[in-house]
Amino acid sequence: MKFLYDEKIDKKCREDIDAFELIFDEKKKTGIFPVNRETMKKFESIWTPKVEEIFLKKVFQIFGTELPEDFVCFINSTPYSMDIKQGISVSASTKAPIRTICHEINHYLFRKSIYKDKYFPQIDIEEAKEIFTIINNIYFQDIMENQDIGWKKFWKDRFNFLSVWLKTIE
Repeated sequence: MKFLYDEKIDKKCREDIDAFELIFDEKKKTGIFPVNRETMKKFESIWTPKVEEIFLKKVFQIFGTELPEDFVCFINSTPYSMDIKQGISVSASTKAPIRTICHEINHYLFRKSIYKDKYFPQIDIEEAKEIFTIINNIYFQDIMENQDIGWKKFWKDRFNFLSVWLKTIE
């Protein structure tokens, strides 16, 4: 995976965030976090070939597909990370880069998968993808810095879904 900074993508991320008053019923965080060569090196040094190898195997187990070889993780200056059409955009401020990358790639691949219709036919995709990330705690526990707890709004739904997921993979 490549790590890049793209000013246009950073600006689009900021505009998308600015459009919301609240984010998942929580007060929106603010701030600008500089993205420089040192920031990029931090991500490159943490996302090692071994981490990527483990990650890619687990992604295939979950989604039955491979991440494109040219997949890009854009680093942004906002307080938020997100999946975007071009890949994912991770906040330079994240204290858990591996967990954040796993979370956002889960969103990216969820949008392309059958899981929305299979498990969440009545739920908006933005909410469904947040609930689905609970499985990261199973598949990526060996590489994540800490657990993926997600947004407080979805905690109950996440734990309810986890039992459904565990039954389907047994």
